[in-house]
Amino acid sequence: MRTETPATGRRTWIVFPTLALLLGLVTTLAPRAGGCAPNDAGFVVWESNRTGEYRIWRQDLGGGKPYRVSADEPGRDHCCAKLSPNGSRLVYLSLAGGARRYGPDAGTLHLVDADGGRDRVLVPAARHYGEHRAAVWWGEDELVYIDGRNATQKLRLSTGATAELVPPAAGGEGWLVAPGGRVATGNTPTFSDFVGGKGVAPRPSLGGCQPAFSDDGRFAVWSAGAGGPIDALELATRRSWTILEKGDSHLPAGRGYAYFPALSNDASLLAVGASTGEHDHFRADYDIFVIELDPEGLQPQGMATAVAPDPAVDRFPDLYRPPRPGRPQDRATAPPATAARAATAGSSPAELGRGLVFLWQTANAANRVATGSASEILQPHGVAWTDRHGALALGGGSFSADDASSGRLAAALQAKHQWTIALLLSPASLAESGPLVAFSDGPRARNFVLRQEGAAIVLALRTSDSAKEGAAVTVATLASTAPTHLLLTFSPGRLDAFVAGARANAARETVALPGDLFPWRPRRLAFGGEAQSPERWHGTLSEIAIWNRPLTAPEIAAEAARIRALVAARKPVPRTVVEARLLASSPAPSRDEISPYREALVVDELEVVRQIAGAPLPAKRIRVARWAILDDQVLAAPRPGATQRLVIEPFAAQPQLAALFLADRLPPAAGQPLFFDLGAAAAGASP
Repeated sequence: MRTETPATGRRTWIVFPTLALLLGLVTTLAPRAGGCAPNDAGFVVWESNRTGEYRIWRQDLGGGKPYRVSADEPGRDHCCAKLSPNGSRLVYLSLAGGARRYGPDAGTLHLVDADGGRDRVLVPAARHYGEHRAAVWWGEDELVYIDGRNATQKLRLSTGATAELVPPAAGGEGWLVAPGGRVATGNTPTFSDFVGGKGVAPRPSLGGCQPAFSDDGRFAVWSAGAGGPIDALELATRRSWTILEKGDSHLPAGRGYAYFPALSNDASLLAVGASTGEHDHFRADYDIFVIELDPEGLQPQGMATAVAPDPAVDRFPDLYRPPRPGRPQDRATAPPATAARAATAGSSPAELGRGLVFLWQTANAANRVATGSASEILQPHGVAWTDRHGALALGGGSFSADDASSGRLAAALQAKHQWTIALLLSPASLAESGPLVAFSDGPRARNFVLRQEGAAIVLALRTSDSAKEGAAVTVATLASTAPTHLLLTFSPGRLDAFVAGARANAARETVALPGDLFPWRPRRLAFGGEAQSPERWHGTLSEIAIWNRPLTAPEIAAEAARIRALVAARKPVPRTVVEARLLASSPAPSRDEISPYREALVVDELEVVRQIAGAPLPAKRIRVARWAILDDQVLAAPRPGATQRLVIEPFAAQPQLAALFLADRLPPAAGQPLFFDLGAAAAGASP
């Protein structure tokens, strides 16, 4: 097996289209030059500046030493290595050397045997599309590349014939088209529709950079955020998922900042470059790592292995694995990526605790993300309290987390550039408009805001690709005011929404939402209101959980099942909606009178004018406890004789009120039941 560095004086051939027929045919049919067949375990090629200038290097996965594949070419850098499907050859781009950024200048596209033999110029002027991708093989004899004018060309090596697939992209990145000829992308991962003869119909960006296609045209992988995650897309269905999270446990500790993904020819291996957290693609100490994958679902099957580590910059790998007995190399069909991901993920309580960074379930729960951690404490503001289920009851006020919790949450989510948020909500009505959850210091200083707008639930998410107000997306539609479990997952480029465990939108598709969380800052985390906005949401919220990762399909199903069981176990309490006229009120206490408490109730006597809904009342005259002081603020009292609409439940069914100050100075009245006014937090909501 060859391990030495090729001689620096090797001859470079210039191949023009008139000679391509002979050279392409010979290369396709003849034994490989250099006497080095592909290693049985496969091999990796990549670009490295370990000798001063960027050259293409090779490492056999079965062992041996790394060696340089591309010729010495003083003053030039070599990049964009792409192996042919059978691993016998590769193309690379030669550019003017010494650059410290990805420039638009054209270079020469070389064709070379995979062991370094017969290096020749294939195309005199070619470009990469912004992050060192320059060509895609459509089989052993066809190559798609970006020419010096930024047009996309298809070259048949055996004849030298070229055909323009996409005209020059003025000021753009240029397009590479996946094998199969249906999907095209530049460095911005849009994975747009390509129709021969008509060109590219652009789609929205999925966020991130460095997209690369699989050899069979079924998959694409890309870096979906800064240093990860590494995501995958099934091109036919546009189902996307995460292969490696940022800081993924399949990478060595301290080497979790990943870029430059590439799949092997059979999609059974993934290669990435990873650093200790440094970003600069021209200076940081990236090393190449290879990890085994399930080729049907592209899920990691073990720990990543380092390839020829070196303090130099090692980036943009490609890799080949020979056919192995018992494993088909051409797969006509495969299960959807989400199904494959579901099959490999657990849904146990321990698994659901992984990546949990915020938890507030009810006022009576521990509300800790892990055993021994501090409980989350939410502070009420204005007309806000907790109801008999321990949920946040929002009648025109809000709750907020403290600064430490908000800062910790921002750091945890920005570090991964992905998240899941789940909550149980009961809106006061389907005519509501206001924020359920706001991670925001104001409309132009947002991380995200989750809102109700009528029957619609809308997410405004700030990303690196959005305005300061965030990109607004309708994620779900409410069918009623009954308790509804909503769960959203985000990773750069994709957003999924689930109601009661089922996909929320009718098409059951992932929403393309480009960008990562680079612009996020520590913001105020509030429920029911947003800073610097007068809008308030009315209803109840509970079972609020935030993870720094997208939950898997089984985890989403398990969480939805838990919530269904929780709601089903609630003891029903009769709720009545009435129009009633105020007859008398107890005098409201002063704040000094109830000190050190900050909340107090008073009792009113009312005459029922009309019963609108709910359980029949035992008498025409009733007594109702209502809030008189909340958040240490005295609330306005109703005017005697005024008729008002009330939503009431028996006071005896409200254990959360037992310890509060209750001002009841009305004359004793036998037979008059006492109720509790649920107020605007439950107007129209189900019990």
